[in-house]
Amino acid sequence: MKFEDYDFSLLNESDIREEIIAPLLRYLGYRSGTSANIIREQSLRYPRVFLGRKDTKKDPELRGRADYICEVDSSVRWIIEAKPPVDITLNDIEQSYTYANHPGVRAVYFCLINGLQVKIYQTNQGPDALPLLEVNYEKLDENFSRIQNVIGPDAIRRDHPRIEPDIGEPIGKGLRSIVRVTSGSVVFTSSNVSLPILEELTLTISGGSVERNENQHLIAYLQSQMPFRSMNELNTKLGLDRFELVSTEMNLSSNSLKPTLFTEVTNTVLPAGDTVFDPYNWKPLRLLRNISYRTETQAEGILTERRFHGAFRLKYQLLDFNQTIDAQGKFELHLA
Repeated sequence: MKFEDYDFSLLNESDIREEIIAPLLRYLGYRSGTSANIIREQSLRYPRVFLGRKDTKKDPELRGRADYICEVDSSVRWIIEAKPPVDITLNDIEQSYTYANHPGVRAVYFCLINGLQVKIYQTNQGPDALPLLEVNYEKLDENFSRIQNVIGPDAIRRDHPRIEPDIGEPIGKGLRSIVRVTSGSVVFTSSNVSLPILEELTLTISGGSVERNENQHLIAYLQSQMPFRSMNELNTKLGLDRFELVSTEMNLSSNSLKPTLFTEVTNTVLPAGDTVFDPYNWKPLRLLRNISYRTETQAEGILTERRFHGAFRLKYQLLDFNQTIDAQGKFELHLA
């Protein structure tokens, strides 16, 4: 895009609207009657600063009105005030803020454009705060992407998502009724077999969630990843790349004396002819017969703010060989 060169001494406020603001809004992706809508010079049903006050001395009349209200998906608004090409004053900023902050508008940003400058303010920071972004007109082309990253329709959707109130029973203190596992780790510290890798192994938790099942008991869905490709492939074959741990509790405990216990039991058969990673010899192993596994997992922990952490125990039972690998360690999950 290319903004034209103007002699601003020849322009007035109406010119700023037509020659500067209108093209800028088109470049940003705003059009009247679309999901990125433009409302021009909207009057308010109650043109005062507050709502419901009967004393007009304490409820001053709103000064002016916004030239443009930009509305994304009929839910999030920001406004533009056009000014003549002279210095923007504190009075101009306060007037624009008063309109943006009005209960009938509720704009997340207010923007003042006098042709010479584009100034964007965050409404909830008040009129005395510094601009969130300030760009001189001669630098408008090279800084357009920065402006778009604040007030473009996609940026508005990204930074101001529509959040539905969660009226369900919280999973734990400060959490929603369903929580997302953003990251985590499982650190192995000891085992009953001479397998050094188990004493150095850290399993990455890449995602998941904590919810409630039909019995209103907690259930944790976790996705895991090993640091080595061969071990990761073995884990996938054993069904250990995903966990589905269940608790008899309804909430995550924050009491260290009463931690929340999760358990899972799985049974897996590796078919004859399959090739798996042998952690003892660190090389591929072709199976000559079916191998039956039973895995028992226990994880016991407490909630500290948005971190669920504690100790775990993982038992691999090779049923055909009557052999058990019993490993212990610690874990932590970060919740959102």
